[in-house]
Amino acid sequence: AAASLGPASRRKREKGSGSGQEGGVPVAAALYGDRRESKVWNYYAKLGDAYVECNICKKQLSFHNSTTTMREHLVRKHGIRDTLLSQLKDDQVAEGDYAAPENAAKRCRQMTPESGFYHAASCSEPRSEVILELVLEMIFRDLHPLSVVKDKGFGLLLGYLEPNFTLPSPTQLSGMLRHRYNVVKQHLERYLRTAQAVVLCVEFWVSQLSQTYLTVTANFIDAEWRRAQCVMETQPAQPVQPEGFLGEKLAAVLADFGLCSKSVFCVVHDSPRGAAGPLLEAAYGWSSLCCAARTLQLCV
Repeated sequence: AAASLGPASRRKREKGSGSGQEGGVPVAAALYGDRRESKVWNYYAKLGDAYVECNICKKQLSFHNSTTTMREHLVRKHGIRDTLLSQLKDDQVAEGDYAAPENAAKRCRQMTPESGFYHAASCSEPRSEVILELVLEMIFRDLHPLSVVKDKGFGLLLGYLEPNFTLPSPTQLSGMLRHRYNVVKQHLERYLRTAQAVVLCVEFWVSQLSQTYLTVTANFIDAEWRRAQCVMETQPAQPVQPEGFLGEKLAAVLADFGLCSKSVFCVVHDSPRGAAGPLLEAAYGWSSLCCAARTLQLCV
């Protein structure tokens, strides 16, 4: 069949069927088009042929030529709904990892710095919501101060990645963070109510700035027979507390989460010589245990 073709046709066919091409289209370009056809790929990096990695939480998922699992992970773990994925800008493809250096340079020249930040008219609302949630998650996951959005370096970076996004103020982020905290707290309240009994662990600890803190942790077995450990509260405290302080504090924490005192099976504390034990049992009927590590330290 090749012999029946003319010289020009043979050369064209040979050129299209060379190594690395399929039907006249480079294989790399075909794969690139398939990968980027779904907006889900904006949140994942491919690891070989069988695994992908989430760009947000770095969790690795199995990949079998379907984005269903990847989409469910975004919705379940990060609250990124299908509506957001479907409305993301198509120009993300051109601005991704495959963008040419000359395009990046051209994009830089099109930006206008203003007070150290890059601003533009507006960003599409769905994409803006996603970026805002990721900035907030970066702050509370990595323990950044709210003022990080005013730092010039962070503004330059985000301005280059998304010039049409306007950074929120620390005050706005503070309100968002408080709202996120209340949502998580409501989930924790419902989760704690599924426990038949709770063991409260009370720990006093000192920060690097010599500030004493008190952390109250709930330990229990949930409805699916899994061991759960949830921090209920952490707040500044005085190194020396008055008598009865521990019981009052625990009762206040339980009331804040809608739990009754009868749900407490035991209290684990680090009070020296078990001084808090008799008080807790007399006032609230709670049995108590002194922390094993603290007891060993006192023996030494």
